Amino acid sequence: MKKETILSSKEKLLGFAPDISNYNTVFKALNRRWNSAITAGLIEAGRMDQNAARLFGPLIEDMRHTKEQYGATQIQLVDAILIEMSRKVVSQIVDAAKFTINILKRNLFERTADVGYLATDSEIVTFLKQSGTTEDETKLSVGRIRERLAEYQYEYTVYSDILILNTGGLVLAALDEENRVTRSKARLIRQTLDIDPHREDQYLETYAETDLFPGQGKQLIYSQKINDPDSGKAIGVLCLCFNLADEAGRIFKDLSRGNASIVSAVLDGNGQVMFTSSDSTLPEGTRIPVDTQADFRLMDLNGKTCFVTTVPTDGYQGFFGLTWYGMAMIPTRVAFKDNDTGAGSAKMDLLRNLDKSSGNLATLRKQSEDLLGAMKIDSINGEVQAAKFRANAFVKVLHFVKGIGEDIDGLFSEAIENLQQTVATSLFSEAEFRAFQGNNIADRNLYERANDVCWWALTPLFRALLAKHAKKGLTSEDRRALKTNLQYINDLYTPYLRLVLADSSGTVLAVSDPPEELIEKRLSDTLPRGQEFIGTQVDTSLVQKAMSLSSSKDYAVSDFVPSPLYGGRHTYIYTTAVRDPEAHDRPIGVIQIVFDSEPQFEAMLTDVLPRDETNAVVSGSFALFADRNKQVIASTSPKFPVGSRLSLEDRLFTCKKGERDATLVRLEDNSFALGYQVSDGYREYKTGDGYDNDVICMVFVPA
Repeated sequence: MKKETILSSKEKLLGFAPDISNYNTVFKALNRRWNSAITAGLIEAGRMDQNAARLFGPLIEDMRHTKEQYGATQIQLVDAILIEMSRKVVSQIVDAAKFTINILKRNLFERTADVGYLATDSEIVTFLKQSGTTEDETKLSVGRIRERLAEYQYEYTVYSDILILNTGGLVLAALDEENRVTRSKARLIRQTLDIDPHREDQYLETYAETDLFPGQGKQLIYSQKINDPDSGKAIGVLCLCFNLADEAGRIFKDLSRGNASIVSAVLDGNGQVMFTSSDSTLPEGTRIPVDTQADFRLMDLNGKTCFVTTVPTDGYQGFFGLTWYGMAMIPTRVAFKDNDTGAGSAKMDLLRNLDKSSGNLATLRKQSEDLLGAMKIDSINGEVQAAKFRANAFVKVLHFVKGIGEDIDGLFSEAIENLQQTVATSLFSEAEFRAFQGNNIADRNLYERANDVCWWALTPLFRALLAKHAKKGLTSEDRRALKTNLQYINDLYTPYLRLVLADSSGTVLAVSDPPEELIEKRLSDTLPRGQEFIGTQVDTSLVQKAMSLSSSKDYAVSDFVPSPLYGGRHTYIYTTAVRDPEAHDRPIGVIQIVFDSEPQFEAMLTDVLPRDETNAVVSGSFALFADRNKQVIASTSPKFPVGSRLSLEDRLFTCKKGERDATLVRLEDNSFALGYQVSDGYREYKTGDGYDNDVICMVFVPA
């Protein structure tokens, strides 16, 4: 944020910052005293003989010149404090607004793959092709398909309802039995069916009131046509209804753990509040003028003057979705109040370093010291000369000026300390928030991975062919079918380098190739790649974990260790058992999905690095994920590669789940403001599903 933007609203901002205004008031009072002293000096000089007057005249001019210089320095100091305090406030609301919209859009990106995959689900396709038979058969098949949809919603709890319609808008099945809709004339049905089959994205994203959910207001729906795989013709439409209100509430709850005074919201393309963290302060439906170019604006909302920012999404992997904006605001009456991160002694250590690291602070302090020194010299010289002429009254004037200088110097010291505290608190606060943001992104991403593996294990083809393999083996056609299906999934879900199906002994039966846009790296040319994994053995201990899981709703995850499936590099592998279609309790093999951890984690960490006014990463800053044993899981710095150990204090790795803080550390002879947070999970992931894996996100900013 440019300082000119803040200074253009200087007078108005000072009205909201009593501490800064107080400095101005005291400076003005001291300057008036100084003016009085200069006037008194002139009067006394006028009473002296001509020789004395000629001697004291230049001294009085020096005093006047010093005062003018001090006045300019006072303005610089007040401006510097105002700029830093405003930057701190604006940085907090911009971060909150960006977090709101970007986290939401990351979530919605995952939905675009979900609807594409579920629209090709064989059971849904079969259900549609067989609809219209006898009434009893129809009721039976609706019951079965509703169970199928319930299994899907159990894994992907972000959906409030799932509907299957035929091409005429007849609702054949709905997950929510309370939804009594039987036929729809919604535009989205025809729009979905009219999507060009050659278009890259086959889904439609709609946020509107619709007769699919009568009386329930606007709904966010992802729809895609369901094609007959034999004829290629459209036979129906799948609608996934995303629980947007619930997700927005979770985002706001996460944000409230930082600065509770900040109100966040999601705005639609017209600037109307769709969802808000405080309906009493910023009611839904309020219209906010959107200005994505301004860092902040001062706006009157519900009788309160507030700092307000509106930001567009940065998008995620090319997905931007519907035109929505993130918004955050904070009332001016609380904006400049100290909300110290509580870094304690670490903050004091940082304060001692700030003069070395901040050229602006050092310059202001030197200017003050130089001017005070000049005042002292004038005073000493004046006293010596006054003694010659026995000008006792002038000596009193000089003592008065000296006292004023000491008062001003004390005020300068206090103001500069205030400025240091603002800079330090802002640095700690930003680093801490970014560490929280990094783990929040990671937990939400990996939540999807846990869901994916459980759902794909229920694929009818996988279950049928692994059951066949256990009895009499697979034909080459069976193996091709497995490979084709795995590849289809992997091409849709690119966070994975590969997907693997293995039998109960861990022998690989089928494997997908990495999607075209992914790069497969191997630490050794002797390691298998591509289809060379067929017939090899995967980690038997992980297979045993998967085979011993109590139900299809459970999953297991490998430790973060090197794996041949990832070219000998470190990664997480999510796995669960594939179960016999005739005996659901009997595992007959496993599915393993290999998370492409290197680029995925690096992208998450890069997204949370602090940036300067040009949007470039702050020089020398870096971020990493580590486990409680100090092992690096991912890093944006080549100095701390994956698998290495960090030489940091033990206390940083023993914090409670979800805890976050900031401190000052030395690492490789450099000082950093360190923000850190222990992962807290997302929805049921790592909170109620039995998976325990505490990851610490750390953001380092040079200090």
